[in-house]
Order: sequence, then structure tokens, then C-alpha cells
Amino acid sequence: MRAILRHHWFFLLLLFSISICYLSGVPGVPFHPDESTYLFMSTDFERILSNPQSLVWDDKENLSPEMRYRMIDAPLARYLMGFSRSLFTIPTTQVDWDWSASWQENLSSGAYPENSTLLSGRLASALLFPLSLIILYLIGLKLSGRMVGIVAVIFFSINPLVLLHTRRAMAEGILVFALLLVLYSLLHAEKFPLIAGLAVALAVNAKHSAVLLLPVGMFAVSWVSSLKPRRGVQIATNLFRFSIGFAFLMLLLNPFLWGNPINAAKAALEQRQDLIARQLADFSTIAPAQVLDSPVKRTAVAAAQLFIAPPVFSESGNYTAHTAATEQAYRATFVNQVGRQPWTAGVLIGMTLLGIIATIRTTFVDSQPHQKSAVLLLISF
Repeated sequence: MRAILRHHWFFLLLLFSISICYLSGVPGVPFHPDESTYLFMSTDFERILSNPQSLVWDDKENLSPEMRYRMIDAPLARYLMGFSRSLFTIPTTQVDWDWSASWQENLSSGAYPENSTLLSGRLASALLFPLSLIILYLIGLKLSGRMVGIVAVIFFSINPLVLLHTRRAMAEGILVFALLLVLYSLLHAEKFPLIAGLAVALAVNAKHSAVLLLPVGMFAVSWVSSLKPRRGVQIATNLFRFSIGFAFLMLLLNPFLWGNPINAAKAALEQRQDLIARQLADFSTIAPAQVLDSPVKRTAVAAAQLFIAPPVFSESGNYTAHTAATEQAYRATFVNQVGRQPWTAGVLIGMTLLGIIATIRTTFVDSQPHQKSAVLLLISF
């Protein structure tokens, strides 16, 4: 402990200061109606403990809205929010948010969560932020030392996108934590393939799009030095352990699969494709400018959102008039808007490009352990 304090005292001081500022801003984050849905579904935490059979998909039954959510959304956020509520004995919202209804109609129906309920759900996500900083710092240490870890933590902590989305009762804060855990596990995947498999599964259960990291994880655990004896056996063993960890956690956290895994997975995929098709149809009619129909448009918009554009509080303007006051108050806090000016955006874009170039360079000139880490991070990126 003394050695940790002596060598990492500045990071620990930074971690404490940033975490206090970050958590103090949780109540002031503008409300998003999807927070109500996540809290409404958080009762799955109680159900998986008391009556898990009620969460199993059955093709003979009519598909309820709750079962549809279980099939199209990753479950980890609602479990953590349910755990947070249970810990403080706070009830959840009994009614899901209806996007086709007015703000007042949703308020009257009870879809808007009580302050204590909303705060408990947000803390389930926000309390992972300090852990995310620790993992990010450890990644920096692994790559290039304390200074890299500290700089990464500082830039991560003042990113407006991180500050907004990870403090909501939604999936993003949990996803960010899980993704950092995956990156750190990839750097040690050869020694700990089971943990790498669990980490990737955790990320997928935070947000399904993280499944793209599954082949990266398999590649990482298969990267065994050619100098090791019985290299083929080691690779096969690592892949087996990785797969066991991934499959175990996926099945454990998705009880809708327990009855008929193959057909339930197919049905979930169909529900997801149907949702995407309907979303595209809606946006094509309501906001055609938001439909990005080419890779060039997607890249340009992604770059603008990452570096230049102010954080977007909602995808559609159904309730803008009712959230405008809290959004204005949120923008008034300086730290929530850092880095959105043209010159700061230019600095961040330049640093990002330099980081990519430096990482590519490492794959050619550095020692084998650093080459491996660089390659794995580039593939993940």
C-alpha cells in the first residue's frame, strides 16, 4: 500500500478530485425518456432472483413489450439499476414511457420517475466512472508509463460526451466501463483468457454492438509466442477458456435464452432487424437529414460528433420544450462544454491522429510486448 501511495499519489489525488466533481453533477444531467424505460425494466433484477422462469422466451405466447425489450436490449444496465434500487429499497416506475404520448400524459400516467428512483438508476452507472478511470490509468501504465495514464485520464474526464451520457440511467456508462475492461484484458489475454472472455461478454451485455470485439478477443488469446513449447495446445486451451467465459456469462445474463437458445436467439435477431427497419423508415420521413446512407457521410458525422458538435441531449425533439431549462442550465457549467470550440477540436483531432500514427509506428519498431499491445489496440479501435 505504501508503495502504491508513493508511486501513484498524484493519480490517486486526481481520481478523488475528478470523481467528486463528476458525481456532484449527476442530478443536474437533463432527463432522457429512455431513462424511464431502463428503470421500468430494472424489475428484471428482482425477477431473475425470485422467478427466473418468467423471463424465459416462449414461442407459444404472445410477445409482451417487456419480453421484446429483453430480446432487443442488452440486460446489464437494467440489472445494475435494479440492484441499486434494491440496495436502497427504492421502488421503480410502474409504467413505461410512451413516445407517442405528450409530456403531460406521461407525467399523469406515472412514467416520469421519482427523483430518488432516477438518482438510484443514474448512480448505478455513474459509480462505475471512478473504476473506469482506474482501468484507463492501468492501460496507460501498461503502454508507456504513468504520464500517459494521467494524460489519458484527464482528457477522458473532460470529454463532454463522457460527462453527459455516462451519468444517465442508461447503458452508456456501463458500456464505457466494460469496453475499458475489455481493452485492459486484451493486453493480458494470453495469460488470462477466461477473464478476457468474461470481459467481452460483459461489454456485449452492456450494448450488443460490442459483439464486434469478440473476434478481437479470440485473436488476442490466440497470440502465443512461437518460442513457447506446445504452442498449438496453448492456443487451443486459451480459445476454449475464452469461449467458456464468454458463453457462460452470455447465457447467465440472458434468461430469455434458457428455454430454447437457438430459436430464441433467431427471434431476437428478427426483432432487432425489425426495430432498425422501422427506425430508418421513421427517420426517413421525420428527419431525412439524419439518415446517413453512405460511409463518407457516416465518417464525417462521427468525426463532427466526436470532436466539434456540442453533446446532443436527445435523438428527436418530441419534448424539447420541457427539457430546455435543464439543458440550458447544464450547458452553463463550463466543464460540460470543454473542447467543443474549433481550436480545441483541432488540438484533439491532431492528438488523435498523432496517437494513431505513434501506435502504428510501435507495431514496427518496438519490442515484442509493446508491438502486441499496439496491434491489439489498433484492431480494437
